[in-house]
Amino acid sequence: MMSEETFIDVLCRFRQQFRLLFMVSVLSVLILGTALTIIESGTGTYVITVLQLVTLVVIGSFSFGMMHHCTGKNE
Repeated sequence: MMSEETFIDVLCRFRQQFRLLFMVSVLSVLILGTALTIIESGTGTYVITVLQLVTLVVIGSFSFGMMHHCTGKNE
């Protein structure tokens, strides 16, 4: 009997890349968060920075979740 691989199992093959994605996301959030204190609120730049922060938090959360889920899985 062949065991079918799930989509999550396929994603777990990229555990190292998720770790890298998480680290880049955290670093980017720190840099943009610092820049946000300097940018004048209400400007287009401010809005774009906030949108980028939200996107990076979502991506970072997903990559952290994948790292956590895939830790300890048998490959």
